[in-house]
Amino acid sequence: MIGLRAALLFFCLATPLAAQITAARYVERTDRYGHGAVPGGEYGAVEVTLVDGTRVVTHATGGVFEDTVPRLHDFDGDGAPEIVTVFSGDDVGAMIRVYSWRNGALVMRGSSPPIGTRHRWLAIAGIADFDGDQIDEIAFVDRPHLARRLTLVSVMPGAEGFAFKSLASAGGVTNHKFGSPVIEGGVRDCAGESPVVVTASANWSRIIETRLDGGELILTNVGRYQGPNSLSARLTC
Repeated sequence: MIGLRAALLFFCLATPLAAQITAARYVERTDRYGHGAVPGGEYGAVEVTLVDGTRVVTHATGGVFEDTVPRLHDFDGDGAPEIVTVFSGDDVGAMIRVYSWRNGALVMRGSSPPIGTRHRWLAIAGIADFDGDQIDEIAFVDRPHLARRLTLVSVMPGAEGFAFKSLASAGGVTNHKFGSPVIEGGVRDCAGESPVVVTASANWSRIIETRLDGGELILTNVGRYQGPNSLSARLTC
């Protein structure tokens, strides 16, 4: 892995600075998918801004971006962030897609398996190295209104893109209410401590903190849920 990261860093340094992404947002709202999990949260395209101020729009095909915001995260350590999105296929439901800027275009370079059914969604909680192996994981709640299952997937860099590998999963939590514009909670990632996923219990009565320990997710009830602020307060180091 060290050799791969060094090779990717060399590629980044050999690439013009203007090829690096500094911001991303979803654009071109649409109602053609018609799910409505997030009000106004279905989009036909994602727009990236490069370091020189250039803006580029990439359109979705076969589905929509269904999310609150794209996330920027450098998975391969090359100094240039990837874009993490939630894409819902017309017939297969939601999946996580990771995009990179390559050869003058935004290119999809990895995807998690789709949930499998239209109008089934996932809500990203955050990104961190939960098991300390120097490979970052995406934490998300699979079907926060139905299955309510927290899942960690490793995003493994490779020469041809990013491979997704399931790391751990546990039921009984959620981070989104159907029709809300906000994904609640998140990941607390403090120096010297293992990352923690902060969510609500499945019935929205308790605050749940989840850690990865020995390959298993350990859920801890830490207090009464009293609205979104009661979760965000647990994200401070």
